[in-house]
Amino acid sequence: MIRGVVEGFYGRPYTSKERDIIISYLSMLDDPVYMYAPKNDPYHRLKWREEYPHDSFEALAANIRKSRHAGVKFIFGISPWQFTDDDSEFIRKKADKALSAGAFGISILFDDVPDKADPELAFRQIELAEKALADFDCQVYMCPSVYCVELMEVLNGEEYLHFLKDNLPERWNLFWTGDAVISRKLDSTSLVRAEELLGRQPVLWDNLLADDYTLRRIFLAGLIDRIPERHSFLLNPSSCFPAALHAVHEILLASGIENCWPDELGNNRAAWKLLGEFHHLPWSAGMEAEELMGKMRTAVTDGASEGLMTDLERISSTLDRFVEYTHEVQGGFDLMPYIMDVGKLIGWWIKVLRLPTMSQRVRELRYLMLERLPFEHPLAAYTAAVVSRREE
Repeated sequence: MIRGVVEGFYGRPYTSKERDIIISYLSMLDDPVYMYAPKNDPYHRLKWREEYPHDSFEALAANIRKSRHAGVKFIFGISPWQFTDDDSEFIRKKADKALSAGAFGISILFDDVPDKADPELAFRQIELAEKALADFDCQVYMCPSVYCVELMEVLNGEEYLHFLKDNLPERWNLFWTGDAVISRKLDSTSLVRAEELLGRQPVLWDNLLADDYTLRRIFLAGLIDRIPERHSFLLNPSSCFPAALHAVHEILLASGIENCWPDELGNNRAAWKLLGEFHHLPWSAGMEAEELMGKMRTAVTDGASEGLMTDLERISSTLDRFVEYTHEVQGGFDLMPYIMDVGKLIGWWIKVLRLPTMSQRVRELRYLMLERLPFEHPLAAYTAAVVSRREE
């Protein structure tokens, strides 16, 4: 079963150097994979019919060579945006060039397209890919337009999946994200249903730690108990490279590989753990952060204990030092806004909880969050207010 990373997010693709760093750590896994499919590489998606500029492809070819040398299988992705039935030759040329450079496999990605998900679309997609990849001796991976239960229901895509199940070449692999685009869990019930819908065991494309849909957030949760033992698994990480490399570290830990902390993340592991408490998962902070926030909430009414203030001062100091040394982290300046965001809020809470009365503390929180320089994007704040009023 393959394990690894799919560079499949919206946002700035990694640099060639960053890709090489990830590949070097993935090489610690059994049967590791790196899949190249960044949505905002124009030659991957919007301008996919056009050849890569020479320098751009040479950089990718160097990543492919690095993968082969490291024992990592490099899968080259092509997303034929708004294809026509006569476009197979464009895919074929691009796939041939990648395979000639040493790629292990080709991925054709039909996700996030505006077409109606019906059997006719499935037929056109299979026909296009089969014509393009005829006679190529490589592994083929395909992302269907319906790639989770959530989309099957939203797009009325059950017949689309049924056609794929009956007509896709048997040895081709299909990606699946679970019950949702970002699935809370990947349990046995969900995976059995996926296998029934697809007619084969899917390759799991996990968006759990992706963050191209969020404001001011990255996700740094661990992956122990997340990766199913008998399923192929690719994690789609953050476009913020330090967060992505942290996710690779979590893949290694979840795979039983210890002592694998990347040097490129610096030596302040305590600060990383702290940041991960507040940037844990889309739905929650970490357990320690949740406990701390509960104490902070109580302290607004009852006043803060000495222990709480000591904890907040320690957190503030740790984050301040982390900001000072982000230059030691590969891509650390991309990480800095997330650290400063948490640090600013902790600083506000220290200021608020030093005030002597509940009314002063509440008034100061309102001032800092809503009046001085409103913290939330105005559209998000308005949306939250509308929901709150409707629920009252």
